Amino acid sequence: MWDLSSVWLSFVYTGGILVIMFLLSKILAQQPATLNIRDNKNGHRWSLNKFVIDFPLHCNACETFLFTATGQCCIVCGAASCANNKCVRTVDRKTTCKSVSRSKTAEEARTKLSAERKHRWVLGNLPLDSICCVCEDPAGDGPGLKDYQCIWCQRKVHTDCKPDSPNSCDLGRFRNMVVPPESVVVRTGRTIRKNVISSLVLPSNVESSPLIVVGNQKSGNSDCANILAAFRRQLNPSQVIDLSEGRMEDVLEWCQLASPVRCTILVCGGDGTVGWLLNTAHKLGPSTEPLVAIFPLGTGNDLARTLGYGSGSDSSENIIEFVSKLERGQPVKLDRWKVEVAPKRHLRIRLPKTTLLMNNYLSIGVDALVTYNFHKARESPFYLFSSRIINKLIYFSYGTKDVLERQCQNLNEKLNLYLDGEKIDLPNIESVVVLNIPYWGAGCKPWTLGNGAKEFEFEQDYCDKKLEVFCIYSSFHIAQMQVGLSEPHRVGQAETVRIELSKSVPLQIDGEPWEQHPAVITINHSAQVSMLKIAK
Repeated sequence: MWDLSSVWLSFVYTGGILVIMFLLSKILAQQPATLNIRDNKNGHRWSLNKFVIDFPLHCNACETFLFTATGQCCIVCGAASCANNKCVRTVDRKTTCKSVSRSKTAEEARTKLSAERKHRWVLGNLPLDSICCVCEDPAGDGPGLKDYQCIWCQRKVHTDCKPDSPNSCDLGRFRNMVVPPESVVVRTGRTIRKNVISSLVLPSNVESSPLIVVGNQKSGNSDCANILAAFRRQLNPSQVIDLSEGRMEDVLEWCQLASPVRCTILVCGGDGTVGWLLNTAHKLGPSTEPLVAIFPLGTGNDLARTLGYGSGSDSSENIIEFVSKLERGQPVKLDRWKVEVAPKRHLRIRLPKTTLLMNNYLSIGVDALVTYNFHKARESPFYLFSSRIINKLIYFSYGTKDVLERQCQNLNEKLNLYLDGEKIDLPNIESVVVLNIPYWGAGCKPWTLGNGAKEFEFEQDYCDKKLEVFCIYSSFHIAQMQVGLSEPHRVGQAETVRIELSKSVPLQIDGEPWEQHPAVITINHSAQVSMLKIAK
């Protein structure tokens, strides 16, 4: 006979376990897209500034001319203050900073979007070329705080003309790229200045295409902070993400919040930062694919050159002109390649395969060795100054060093190369390069150098699902190619590349180097991503 009390206890116990598992599944279920932000309602975001900028700055509290005094500038709205606490508190109290959000619910956002948006005027510190939007005469001239500027639409107006200016603010020339503060629905985060964007209610009367800016301060020059501050003044501050404060995943959260509206992501950094973003997008898979643009701050910037952005930019770039180029840009497709690295058995132990993604190129040998040495130098605690010129000098010094040492000679004896399954006989070389884009090595176009390209009937393209392969004889050969005095040893074009390594050699993918032990490397087409190409 069954004991009814024990059966009942077992039933209760089982039911309790099931309820707990159900509650845990609800708690651990994937949450809707949210984004942590820093609100500016309680004060400005001050930063010490050397004031090497294109407009004179006066303290918004005491009107002190800050070329002759220590001061700081808000990296969001551009307000200025002396370094003393009294002026900082006065500006925080009297001059309102750019707010990230003005809505707490979706219904409130829709109501405020349908209402008239008023200007947010800030007194003084106008750019030197400012024109009054009413009388069209120069504005901001003279000592002290003169005339006004709207921190959202960037319109300027004389103090006397202000009563005649239109009351409605349309967010300015790039209104379709700006997310209005009324559209951003937030809920309170864990700290006073940290809120969470829970949803976006984009205006229906504007063809929105939000511009999301992400910056990497480790790329090339040390100009990233100033560039991000310039974009904050043009956009909603939450649209600008500094990777020293946030995560790359936050950028993709914007795309998820704005879906089905397509976002344009502007990457302020080098080719490595672009690859970081594309890898994150591949991992997270946003429902609406973003369009990726580049503000080139890296050292090589080969992908940026390919898409028309030039060899490099800095804080002197005119942000308004640059965003205008983005408006006129054309979407293009870029091939991405899957690189499988299968290590060979070591001490009868087979290590797991590694799968990576490639955008620009893969190389084995001397150029990867130079990149590897540079990478170690950049990670050193003695690497104190980030500069594109210094980086190139470090590259040059390591390249010159290898001319004498020749650590990668006889590379052809350490690997076997297969293009679409066919084994290739190689001469005495020091490097093999698998190329997806026309540029390589900080601006060199190796496939078009000399007359050897005429022997091949195809033309190189970054969206043809094919790769070009060439070889390099030495480090000195690279220097000759850089100045156009030589051409590479062209191998051919293929849809699949296989490389069998019998010894350890330096290897790099898109500027990320390491020492690769004996392995089989297979490169196949993975996917195509949308990039924004601009006219040169």
